[in-house]
Amino acid sequence: MGLVRKKTPEPEELEQEQPSTADLLAQLDDPDPDRRREAALGLDGVAEAVGPLLDRVAQEEEAAVRDAILTTLAAHDTDEVAAGLAVHLATDEAGLRTAVAEALATMPVSTPAIIPRLIQDPDHDVRVMTAMVLADLPHPASLTWLAEMIRDDTHPNVVASAIDALLPSIGPEHTELLERAVRRFPNDPFLRFTVEAALR
Repeated sequence: MGLVRKKTPEPEELEQEQPSTADLLAQLDDPDPDRRREAALGLDGVAEAVGPLLDRVAQEEEAAVRDAILTTLAAHDTDEVAAGLAVHLATDEAGLRTAVAEALATMPVSTPAIIPRLIQDPDHDVRVMTAMVLADLPHPASLTWLAEMIRDDTHPNVVASAIDALLPSIGPEHTELLERAVRRFPNDPFLRFTVEAALR
């Protein structure tokens, strides 16, 4: 996913009559993906559009339109949006769960509130995606949560993902944490490789 950079409208564009919220919401069902993308971006800042946009996240098949929807939703950065997006971290569709993880990582106000629940999710794939969110989430507790996942998680793939997410910030103070992770999963060569690469 690539969140969409909104362009500044030209003066002549501002002079044109802007579509109403109702028109833009209806346009989300347009068969033309360019029109749907235009509608999603046009609903930026419209609180009443949050529900309909959340409903469209899983329905939308065009990646560019979905990215526009996620861009508009992430800009709200509310608890409703964070919870509504987080459910898609469990989807089998790789593109959707990755796009949602990237969107959640741009929401430093509301995403932190759901992290404690996500790192305890019974689905280890959700926990792997949570590590991906934490890799880019600009929040002071992100590194602490990643260290907790490395120390406590029972699945080696989650631990390896958390190590990978922590990698840009790893220092000597993390050596024992990483070495302990290898000792917890002595028969996992990928985890061992990840730790050795991190320690180097």
